[in-house]
Amino acid sequence: MMKRFVKNEAVGQAVRAFKELNRKDFEYYNAELSEQERVALNFVKRAFHLESSEHLALALDTNQPVIELDRLLLKLGSIQDRTLFFRLLVQHGVDLNQLKELDGHRSIVRQPLAFPVGLYSAINHELFQLAIEAGLDLDYTTSLQRSDRFLETHVINMLDLYLLLDLEDEMDVRSLEFFTDHPATIGFVEQLKRSNPSSIQTIVETKKYQVDFKYAKHYPLFYAMIGRHTEVFEQLLEAVLKTEKEQLLLEDALLAFHNHQPGQASALGNDYIDSLYQMGEQLRIRANIDFKQVEDAYILAEYQEIVERLRKDSLE
Repeated sequence: MMKRFVKNEAVGQAVRAFKELNRKDFEYYNAELSEQERVALNFVKRAFHLESSEHLALALDTNQPVIELDRLLLKLGSIQDRTLFFRLLVQHGVDLNQLKELDGHRSIVRQPLAFPVGLYSAINHELFQLAIEAGLDLDYTTSLQRSDRFLETHVINMLDLYLLLDLEDEMDVRSLEFFTDHPATIGFVEQLKRSNPSSIQTIVETKKYQVDFKYAKHYPLFYAMIGRHTEVFEQLLEAVLKTEKEQLLLEDALLAFHNHQPGQASALGNDYIDSLYQMGEQLRIRANIDFKQVEDAYILAEYQEIVERLRKDSLE
């Protein structure tokens, strides 16, 4: 025989008292709620939707469960009193170093990631500074399966993780100033594959990346070319010209004219062709690349016209 459902009358009363900020009544009816009911009612989330620090204080003072902290931290980016909200969470014992496990489909590398949930506070540089002051572990590292070496992993740091989060809104680039000890590797390369994320400019200007890091058979300068990062290419090239692996990295960059993603020039049109030409000019002028010496066998047909222009420029 099925057990008859009995509605807890305290649920409605607790919601009403919470909305009205009636602390005495809320404490009374809250005591009548089961833990499952408190989870379902999610008073902390209700306080965030109301954007009311008074409601949040009431929820935290009565030990309401903090559910989906990652979403709450992201929500803080749009709340006017975000620093007060954040301080209330920390004062009530929220652990910013609890690990958030991200499913593969929600990360750029399509692999599961685990990292301190406080990293989401980088959505705003003021919040991120508060998180660090509250003990967020910026020295945390984890491993990622390499796509270019079977059964091998690569250690990634918090800056890499910051860059690998696949969010609707980009992180506050001013938060990058707090990553001081560990240069980006995979995170930086994955951003270079994409067109014009605002974080790329800051990372290059502040030299927070590893110039000669090899990932999926190529180096950052190559990925800057296929990602059409003309705005930072000169700075990336300057860094390459100062390394002992200069020749290796330049030869690798020239492979952008070879067979990477055939059809890309046709699909993206003149913008892609013009950007590749501009970067080719930088290689010719600043790195003394003689495109007459680049064999046609190493040039994809759709890039032939670009290379011919560069060869002509070399003759002038």
